[in-house]
Amino acid sequence: MSETSLVPSLMDKLTDSDPLSSIDRDFPLTRHALMDSLRRDLESLLNSRINWMTLSDELREIQTSILRYGLPDFSSMPFSSADGQQVLCQRVKETIQQYEPRLNYVSVVIVEDKNPIDRILKLRIKASCMIDNNEQELVMNSEVEPVSLGIKLSRAK
Repeated sequence: MSETSLVPSLMDKLTDSDPLSSIDRDFPLTRHALMDSLRRDLESLLNSRINWMTLSDELREIQTSILRYGLPDFSSMPFSSADGQQVLCQRVKETIQQYEPRLNYVSVVIVEDKNPIDRILKLRIKASCMIDNNEQELVMNSEVEPVSLGIKLSRAK
């Protein structure tokens, strides 16, 4: 596993929250701000979709390029079945492992809902990251909206 320390993403570095000031107050980011930044980046990753286009095995570099950034389109997956839910968990895990190098030891599981009427699929994402040379556990709750298939992330309490 990579021991990459959690640093602000490129978008965080390029964003100026106060463009009229010549003093940069946004850096260094606090631990809490780093975790919020990571949550936002993960949410963007999981809400990006790639199509099901198959690529030739000869094009190995494209398999891991920005052209494949995001989750495969899962609109036709049967979420009501345990098999469909496990396939989605595996795809989410593989996508995070591929495109979020700041995270290690990624696991994704279904959170059983006590309300049988609720149609929102809930996932729990666990991973670890390095902050200031200390390993930090990250636990995120996510909800897959049944109509739009958008994924909302929140830090677990």
